[in-house]
Amino acid sequence: MVDEVTAEAFASYMKKYPNLYEYLAQVVQKHSSVKKSIIVDLGVGPGLLATEILKKMPNASLVGIDQSLTMLKLAKQNVGFENIQSISESIPLLNNSVDIIVSRFSLAYWKKPNDSFAEMHRVLKPDGKVVLEALNRDYPNWRLFFIKLHMKLNRAEAEVVKYHIDAFKDAYTIDQVKQFFNNARFSIVESISNKKDWKFIVVAKKK
Repeated sequence: MVDEVTAEAFASYMKKYPNLYEYLAQVVQKHSSVKKSIIVDLGVGPGLLATEILKKMPNASLVGIDQSLTMLKLAKQNVGFENIQSISESIPLLNNSVDIIVSRFSLAYWKKPNDSFAEMHRVLKPDGKVVLEALNRDYPNWRLFFIKLHMKLNRAEAEVVKYHIDAFKDAYTIDQVKQFFNNARFSIVESISNKKDWKFIVVAKKK
């Protein structure tokens, strides 16, 4: 669980990179076919992605879910709406009630990913979509040094550097993520990936 100091340092550092959130928000917008979409940000963190989504989709209803109460408090400050404290394995929403689920880098923290993917399938409406951005397990370990260096040069707190780098220990390959989707009865719509990159995006649709 992220402590308050690390959460605030993380939010402060990531605010330097709005383009990362803006790009993922564009992917969400691209795959939205409903004008007033109900969107779940699973692992909402400090709400930086939610902010960008609502800029592009002001008519959407967005629900943020995170297991960290500290992160949810920051999300409320940044986005201005109430969020829900819960885990990915138990999403407190009705069956067939959500148009899109988006998740950015939270997969590495899911203790039972197969259960989490099944839960996403349950709450999505027919043909609902998941937009999942994840850390790339195929990214070479030696290249993590340059990520550390970049973060330190940009004045990231030591706890934030550790938070980012440690997450790679529990990351998955894109093939593993696609298998999670297949196991949960999703069909893959799009994948944005490069084995040399530190992250990838997979978009899947509920069958």
